[in-house]
Amino acid sequence: MEALHSQDATDYMGQNPLKLLLDFVLKLNSAFVTAQELKDVFCAILAGATAGEGLGFNRAFLFLANEEKKVLAGHFGLGPLDPQEAGEIWNRISSKRLSLFQILEGVRGKLEDDSHPLNRFVRQIEIPLADMDNCLIQTLRRNQALLITDSPRVGAVHSHEMCKLFGAGELATAPLNTHGKEYGVVVADNIFTKSPISENSLYSLHLFAGLAALAICQRNMCQTLEARVSKLKEVNKAVEAQKDLLIEIERYSATGRMVDHLLHEIRNPLAAIGGIARLLMRKEDDHSKRQHLSTVVKEVEKIERTLRGIAELHDIEAVKCCEIELTSLVDTIIVISQTDIEDTGIVLHKNYPREPVLIMGDREKLQEAILCIIRNSIEAMPDGGVMVVALTRKGTDIELRISDSGLGIARGHFKKADNPFFTTKFNAMGLGLSKAKKIVELHGGSLFLTSNRIGGTTCVLTLPRILNS
Repeated sequence: MEALHSQDATDYMGQNPLKLLLDFVLKLNSAFVTAQELKDVFCAILAGATAGEGLGFNRAFLFLANEEKKVLAGHFGLGPLDPQEAGEIWNRISSKRLSLFQILEGVRGKLEDDSHPLNRFVRQIEIPLADMDNCLIQTLRRNQALLITDSPRVGAVHSHEMCKLFGAGELATAPLNTHGKEYGVVVADNIFTKSPISENSLYSLHLFAGLAALAICQRNMCQTLEARVSKLKEVNKAVEAQKDLLIEIERYSATGRMVDHLLHEIRNPLAAIGGIARLLMRKEDDHSKRQHLSTVVKEVEKIERTLRGIAELHDIEAVKCCEIELTSLVDTIIVISQTDIEDTGIVLHKNYPREPVLIMGDREKLQEAILCIIRNSIEAMPDGGVMVVALTRKGTDIELRISDSGLGIARGHFKKADNPFFTTKFNAMGLGLSKAKKIVELHGGSLFLTSNRIGGTTCVLTLPRILNS
């Protein structure tokens, strides 16, 4: 990993230090503001501490406070590994006159390189936050920049152990604190140039660390805000879904009340009409009049069948579940339909898994639903054809596909086919598929229609299966 210190730092010494510092702060602030992630802020911190255009230290290390573990933990290090590498890097940066932003681009992505010796070194260091004898903890807790030296000196903190740990005679430390929040500590040294760390350099590092702490705070606030916005979007989506569900429930509830009322109001006069027509038909000797009365009776019976279908559809509210072996259930339904299959000349193909397929369901209602689908397929092939009944495991579900080579359903009718009273058949109510779909959905499954490769329609029925099956 390259160091960011440039020999050009010496060129700035004769200039106004305050002007240089303000110029650097403005540039660094731009880097902090444009940072997309925390690691970009960390990159700017270490780059700013070591760049010749910045504070010009040889090396810099970043320690972050971990409140959960209650430690100050080393995270990143930036700088050359030896004097030879330092000289090569400084000469290259000096000759190219690289700016702070160019340097930032050069080190972006390198901070998380676990294989680099400086990162390996600093990430081994963890200091308990309660250890007030440690000078890094003192820097953090007192919110004060410290000059740490290997030998006693006025205005400095003497710590032979800390200097030995970093291999430098002097260390500058500054807290990353703002608004009462302790984020961590920046440690910097001049291990290769051996340049003394001046009071101005320490002050500049402290000022720089304060600005960096604000950037960390801002980035954390942005992340918190982004997380809350994301959560609000999820909540809003859930509210919208619940709102739609409540509207749907209310619609079905209103429809149910209306159906109950209509059934009650229609059945009584219809029964009277049918009863009187039957009575008159028995007493009437005129053949023509008997024919008319017979037509009335047949139409009344048709209306009564429709009303029974509506009542049955409305009354499907719950299922009584038990363990069912689906393969045997489907075979039972095929046996029931065998005569119709043979009479119409339909060739049946079955494709089942070898192992039993267990589901939890209401056997009687599922039999009614699947029988309705098979009968629809038979009716779609009055002159014979091919029917394929297949069972396939799909994750935690089982998929039953009933395909036919019949007349098929027009593309525009697929979405309407399971609606009550929609039918393309002559003299039919169109309640069968709607009832089948409702039964399947009460079992936590789904039902839909699609076209197939053999020219007809496939009904896809999906049900949750018992996972050990």
